[in-house]
Amino acid sequence: MPKDNRVVVFLQNAWSKLYAGGKWPRASWLLTLERSRSGQRLRVLMDDLDCVENTTPIVGASASSVVPPDEVHIRKVLERRSPDVVVACGQQAERALLSLWKGSLLALPHPASRLVTNELYTQARQLLNGTFRHRCQRLGMRQGKGYIDWVRL
Repeated sequence: MPKDNRVVVFLQNAWSKLYAGGKWPRASWLLTLERSRSGQRLRVLMDDLDCVENTTPIVGASASSVVPPDEVHIRKVLERRSPDVVVACGQQAERALLSLWKGSLLALPHPASRLVTNELYTQARQLLNGTFRHRCQRLGMRQGKGYIDWVRL
C-alpha cells in the first residue's frame, strides 16, 4: 500500500503477561506484532504496520482477553493521524469505529481469526489501493467457508 494512503487500522487490544493491565511501549509492541500471527496476516493488507493501533492502550493478560474500547483513546488516534480511511479488524473494533468515525470505514475479520483467509485480506488491500477512501464508503467484508460476503455498514 502506498505511503500516501492515510490509513489507520484498529485491532481490539494487545495482550501480554508482562504488560497486562498497563500500556505496552509502542516500539516493542510493533516488533511483537510484526512477528505474530496477526502481524503476518496484516502484512497481506499493508506493507507498513506502523499504521496499526488498538481500540485501547490497556493490555490484556491473554490472547482471549477482552479490554473494552477507550473512546477517548480512539478519538485521539483519529485526530493525530487524520486518516482518509479506517480499517476495523474484528467485531469490537467495528462496533467502536462505527459510532466514532463517520468517514470511509472498512470492517474486516480479525487477522487472527481461524476462519479468515489471505484472499479476504488481499481483496481488502486492492480495495484500499483503489478509490475506496475517496468515496466515503462503509463496507464490511465477512468470511464464510469458501466465500467472502460484502455488506454495507
